[in-house]
Amino acid sequence: MAQTRVLLVVAHPVIGSGIETLLRLEKRYDLRRVAGAAEAAALRDWRPDVALIDGTLLGSGARVHLGAPTLVLSGTETDGRALLRRLPEGRGWLRKDATAAEFVKMIDGVTRPMSPATLGTLGAIVLVLLVLAVILLLIYLLWLAIY
Repeated sequence: MAQTRVLLVVAHPVIGSGIETLLRLEKRYDLRRVAGAAEAAALRDWRPDVALIDGTLLGSGARVHLGAPTLVLSGTETDGRALLRRLPEGRGWLRKDATAAEFVKMIDGVTRPMSPATLGTLGAIVLVLLVLAVILLLIYLLWLAIY
């Protein structure tokens, strides 16, 4: 199985190195670390499956496109959620001091396809209702065609 390609965009060398080390110890990721969005754009021959970007790099208010589902690294939930709105591919946020297990859970949540088991109860209910709506629509169209 191919390793998940993770792009880590962190300007601060200590924070970047710490997160990079945590992820490399997992031995399940093809990881690239860059210091900014411009360097990330230069990686044209390597497409990440998921990107993690330090929220401090989003301070200017500009929207950043990393070309992959993106997780924001932030110090607080309030900041993380606010910064997430600046990312068209934004999928969630993580504390910068998250544990390895928290990083793995979030990365896997973004990169693994959804299944009924991962949808949860509400998702399963919505899926069942959509299927029923399609069936009823087909029955109605068939009824219109006959009569």
